[in-house]
Amino acid sequence: MEIGDLVTYEGKSYVLRGLEPMSVPDRRAEIEDPESGERRTVPFSLLAEGSQPREV
Repeated sequence: MEIGDLVTYEGKSYVLRGLEPMSVPDRRAEIEDPESGERRTVPFSLLAEGSQPREV
């Protein structure tokens, strides 16, 4: 997964906006709701890759 990709979290599509380094235990990701613009920080392990990348 790369910044700007579509990802799925809890059955909904989000845009991936940030990632903690791979060396961080319990790595987290910042995701953005494309409709509302709301950002959240969630466990990286709970994300699934979306169907197509988006522009950053």
